[in-house]
Amino acid sequence: MAHWKGSITIANILRTSNNWKRYIAWKCGHVRSAVFYHVARMLACRTPQLGAHLFLCSNCHTVMVVPHSCKSVFCSSCGKVRTDQWCRQLLSDMLDVPYRHLVFTLPWELRLLIQDNRKLLLDVLFRAAADAILSLTNAGPLPKGRKSLKWINGRKRLKPYLPGMIMVLHTFGSDIKWNPHLHVIITAGGLSLDHQRWVSAPKRYLVPAPLLGTEWKLNVIAGVRKAHTDHNLFRRRLRKDRRRRINIDKLLGHIRKKRWHILIGPSLRCADKAVRYACRYTKRPVIAEGRIVKFERGYVTFHFKDYHKGGARSFKKLPVLVFIDRLVQHLPEKKFRQVRHYGLFSNAKRTEYLSKARQILAQRKKRRPTPMTWEKRRKAAGNRKPLSCPRCGHLMEFWCLLFGRHKYIAQIFGIKPNERIQPKTYLTREEVLSQVLLA
Repeated sequence: MAHWKGSITIANILRTSNNWKRYIAWKCGHVRSAVFYHVARMLACRTPQLGAHLFLCSNCHTVMVVPHSCKSVFCSSCGKVRTDQWCRQLLSDMLDVPYRHLVFTLPWELRLLIQDNRKLLLDVLFRAAADAILSLTNAGPLPKGRKSLKWINGRKRLKPYLPGMIMVLHTFGSDIKWNPHLHVIITAGGLSLDHQRWVSAPKRYLVPAPLLGTEWKLNVIAGVRKAHTDHNLFRRRLRKDRRRRINIDKLLGHIRKKRWHILIGPSLRCADKAVRYACRYTKRPVIAEGRIVKFERGYVTFHFKDYHKGGARSFKKLPVLVFIDRLVQHLPEKKFRQVRHYGLFSNAKRTEYLSKARQILAQRKKRRPTPMTWEKRRKAAGNRKPLSCPRCGHLMEFWCLLFGRHKYIAQIFGIKPNERIQPKTYLTREEVLSQVLLA
């Protein structure tokens, strides 16, 4: 394979040497439908397959082409826009109070089981983390079977309150391996159970991390056991490296003896950075294209933070098909919610709880930002007049919308239906009309 020259993008890696078709053949067609959906949209981004907006200058009849984007979570450019818009809307609903950033991790023995049963077990993780926190803040019911004196004394020392939680699922590590874990952004305090005052969390926050880790561990184990009872977790045909059947009792008994680690970060006066970090890869690929340093001879090289070496930069070289497999394994199923809200931020009671909390804290409701249009995004990027005519400087106006008929749209631009429409493409009104009439 020849050396790739120019910017290295995920789309270029998939298109070169039919790598995407080779990957499907390599997997013998056993590829999830969600993967086909997201990859197809990403490859069609800004091509005639998705159409375009045409803007016309009424003075000199120059036509400017603005191609449509795919808005897929597998597209780096579209994902960046969607992430920024979503973060702005999310931050407008949050309270001006201190926050904490928690990370709930899992032992490696559960990771493959979750990957084979992601629809069932990923929901278990969200519910387990929420129940663990709410039970320790006295906002949830007392769990059954908890008779530890340390646990009871730790619960009694706390004033009961209902916190607000935003949970974000990450299924990857820095080296894009399968490593599911939860990032939780939580208020350092919350409403009292009678909703009459605001209760601040203690300095040590909730309870010590080992106690919270024990609650998280027991909730996950109970959820996995129930899921196995209701739906046999080993009923699917496993891959060659996983054909050995695992006894669920033996597996859960083994991981129960381990200590599950939970990271409790320092107090945050503003949740802006934590929200942007946790939600960075929920609407775009798990690897930034700037981290891909080389693509040649069927291998992809990228850099990552190696936390085993203190966060130092390390490099990993993978065969292109293995690299694609690591990327697409993190694509979520259709309609799966990777971000969920609990407590004060729960969708069912958010309006009621937040209005009461703002009234107690004497805070005003922030104005919810409207999604930015293409013109506003261009202005924010530094282009003061994105719709000005390049020939006469006159302001362009929307003329028509091209969508659906790929062949004649490609004829107008003089490209193939699967090629990207180049930015700043300009035509004349007569050229567009002649191609439309001939189609």
